[in-house]
Amino acid sequence: MAYCPKCGVEVEADVKNCPLCDFPIPDVNEENYPQDSKYPQAINTYEEDHLGKKNQAFFSITIIAASIMVIIGVIYLVYPWNHVLLKYIALADLSIFAIVFFAMGYLKPNYNFLGAYITVVITCLFVYMIGGSQTNWFLSYAFPIATLLYLDVNLFRFILKHTRHKSQFIFIPTNLILFVIVLAIGIDGIVSLNVLGEVQLTWSLIVAVSGLCIIGLLQTIYHRIPEKTRRMLKKKMHV
Repeated sequence: MAYCPKCGVEVEADVKNCPLCDFPIPDVNEENYPQDSKYPQAINTYEEDHLGKKNQAFFSITIIAASIMVIIGVIYLVYPWNHVLLKYIALADLSIFAIVFFAMGYLKPNYNFLGAYITVVITCLFVYMIGGSQTNWFLSYAFPIATLLYLDVNLFRFILKHTRHKSQFIFIPTNLILFVIVLAIGIDGIVSLNVLGEVQLTWSLIVAVSGLCIIGLLQTIYHRIPEKTRRMLKKKMHV
């Protein structure tokens, strides 16, 4: 990533002018400089240091999770305790370990989100199988809601990625509100479909109307304020 030398805002590598102050961004690609320069190239060691600390933390978490599984296995084999509860504890241990792995970002973001989604779905499925519930709440509620949340998060990430430099102190709250509206409508529809046999939106309509009113108010305030004030807010908030 490059940074504007005038206002310091983060810009894309191929941007010619700063989207905030319109200052020209100099071309500082490595190929423009001779390799035999008397000045050494700057090396950013933050990523390596960060990765080392992250690996240490993950190794400790792995040892703890493996130890819990060993203890559960020994109790399950030699002690006549509540085996159903032990299954729940083992499932929780494995699920938390998987979620922590994806949350630490060892894979690409898309794979991390997909892995977390699959982990949640599989965990809910095993909870349903262990509990032996009379109602199929997994297919009725757990799987649709988890899928809805996964798709909603990916939609929010997609919009944010393509508009990251456009009025962030207004645009990010706007998209968060839209995220909540979509999630509320989806959950309301899933619940009403399973309870009433058809989609009947109730409380989610209140959330949607309220959220859209707030979005309209934010956009109106932003576009009505003077350009000088808008620039000052962008600079002060580093967006």
